[in-house]
Amino acid sequence: MDAPDKPAHTQHVVLAMDHGQFYLRGGEAEPSEMTLLERAMAVQPSAGDGSTVVVLSPHQNNFEMPIDIEVFDARPHSDESSWEQVCEERLEIGPDGILQIDSTPMSSVECSVPPGRYLVQIAGRNFVNYGWPGSTTPGDEWRVRLWPDDGVEPRPAVRWNMPGYGVPPDTEPPPEPEPEDDRPAFIWQFATDSEPGRLIERSELDARAAERRAAEWGGDPIPQVSTYNGGQGLVRLDRDLVVRILEASPTTARSIAVWCAEAATGHARLSTASWVSPALAALREGRAMPAPFDEISNIGLAFAQLDSADQEAGDEIVSSSASFVGRSSPSATPGNPYDYPTSPRHMAIPALYSAQDSDPYRAAVETLHHASATYSVTVEDLHARLKEKFFRH
Repeated sequence: MDAPDKPAHTQHVVLAMDHGQFYLRGGEAEPSEMTLLERAMAVQPSAGDGSTVVVLSPHQNNFEMPIDIEVFDARPHSDESSWEQVCEERLEIGPDGILQIDSTPMSSVECSVPPGRYLVQIAGRNFVNYGWPGSTTPGDEWRVRLWPDDGVEPRPAVRWNMPGYGVPPDTEPPPEPEPEDDRPAFIWQFATDSEPGRLIERSELDARAAERRAAEWGGDPIPQVSTYNGGQGLVRLDRDLVVRILEASPTTARSIAVWCAEAATGHARLSTASWVSPALAALREGRAMPAPFDEISNIGLAFAQLDSADQEAGDEIVSSSASFVGRSSPSATPGNPYDYPTSPRHMAIPALYSAQDSDPYRAAVETLHHASATYSVTVEDLHARLKEKFFRH
């Protein structure tokens, strides 16, 4: 069959993308998405498991990221040379015929795609930098093409070679998954460059898995925090503080969430802004939040208003001395996960949304996460002040 020139179905969506990644989901999400993200970082720029695909973007964020969805009857003509990043994965669209695209913790968009097994090609271009792009709307654009899986292997990925920098290095690949409970007590480990093949007791594999979890959490995992945005990183950085928050009363947890939102906006010099101060007052008094902080779907409007105000004032504030990905900033806190180039004013805005969460503990931890990102290299000061305020005794 000749390669088609035009898609059988098209759709255009706009996604609020953050944290340098977005997901394509064709069905129920699997519980191994963190492993999928680790694989994508080890074999950049994507990884998939058949039901979900994670794609890494060179940009840390784009809150108005345009995506064209194109569905073909067969692999279309190649035009990869006109795109800067291209990757292909397999993806099955479930019986509901919905392709969901999202980027944690922002809202998702849905596209209508006939059920079936596909090869999916994700292409992006117009990048300006790896990491913080200098704006919440840096201008990159994306296209997602799908066609029926014909058994042909996905083509090798193309990564953006940034002038003067190149491409970021891959990370170490995640370990192989541990065996299920019904597997034998011993399994064979194949030979590697560093050790010969041998039988391994399952107890040894369990011990390895426990060590890995302890390294990821800085100790024993805290299940309650595992679903909180930024929770694991906070536990690894300051376990004692997170445990104290979870042991506090719901009223105290809510007060911590409000305090963190005030600390974040204060550090970012936003708390006295005419469009932010009413939201802080509403948080303190437990009232409904004014626009654009009344719905998470309006976060793009909040960032647009911030960018407009910054442009008028010419006062963009950057907390980290690093202005380019790959350079380190002078953090005084070892293992600080918030030590990266960032704009405090943009990091503080999500705190005004997370502080409203109906679960006071989720609100406290997630707002502390956003405040910590706002403080960046001086996060230790923020945590010390919070402990002094709420946990002095």
